[in-house]
Amino acid sequence: MSGSSALLVRDDGPVRHLVLNRPDKLNALDLDQHVRILRAVATAAQNDDIRVLALSGEGRAFCAGDDLRAGELQEADPLRGRRVDLEMGPGPAFLLESAAALRFCPKPTVALLHGHALGSGYDYSLSCDFRLATRDVNYGDPRIHRALWAAEGWAYKLPRLAHQAAVAPIAYLGETMDGATAHEAGLVHGVFPAGADIRTAAKPFLHGLAALDAAAYAETKARLLASGDLAFEHAICQR
Repeated sequence: MSGSSALLVRDDGPVRHLVLNRPDKLNALDLDQHVRILRAVATAAQNDDIRVLALSGEGRAFCAGDDLRAGELQEADPLRGRRVDLEMGPGPAFLLESAAALRFCPKPTVALLHGHALGSGYDYSLSCDFRLATRDVNYGDPRIHRALWAAEGWAYKLPRLAHQAAVAPIAYLGETMDGATAHEAGLVHGVFPAGADIRTAAKPFLHGLAALDAAAYAETKARLLASGDLAFEHAICQR
C-alpha cells in the first residue's frame, strides 16, 4: 500500500486500486485529491506490470462529490498558467484534467460504486470503461438542484453511455439511481447485493480484465474513443 493518506494505492497482483480515503467526508473531493488522481493514473498508465486500474472509495461511500468547503490547493499546481480562477473558484479545470487522463488511460479502467456516487464522483465514473455498483448505491448528478454543474464532459459522455430515455431525468431533473436502475439505463455493467464489499465482489471481474491481451485492449480502446463520432465511412478508414 502506498500513496497519500487521502488516496490509497493498493496492488492486488496486476490490478491497481486507487482508493479515495476521506471517509469522514464521504470521500468528497478537494483540489488536491484531483491532482493526486491525475498523478496516480499517469503513473499506472506507464507501468507495464499494472494491467487494470480500479477506482473506489473507503468507508460508506464511493464519492459524495466535490468538497465545497475545501480550501486552496496545497500541492504544486500542475495547471499553473493554464487556468482562469472564477469568482466561485477555479471551476472544473482540475476535474477535467484528471478525468481526461482516466478516460484516455490505455488500460482497462473500472469504477466501483457503493454508498453515494454523486457529482464529481459520477463524472469520474463516466470516464471509466466499466462501472460496477452495489444494488443500494445512490448514483447520479444532483448538482442541478444547487444550480451547479461541471463542464467536465458529462454532457458529451452521458448520451453515449445511456439510452436516451434515461438521459433526461438524470441530466435535467437530477434524479439519482440505485444499482438496478443504473444497470437498466446502461450505465452500470454489473450489480452486487446491497452492502457487499465491492472490491471483494468485483475481484473476479477485475482479474478477468487483467488476463486480456494488453496491447489489443489498448488498441481497441483507442479506436473506439477516436471513432465514436465519425461518420461510418471515415471511421472505417481509421488506422
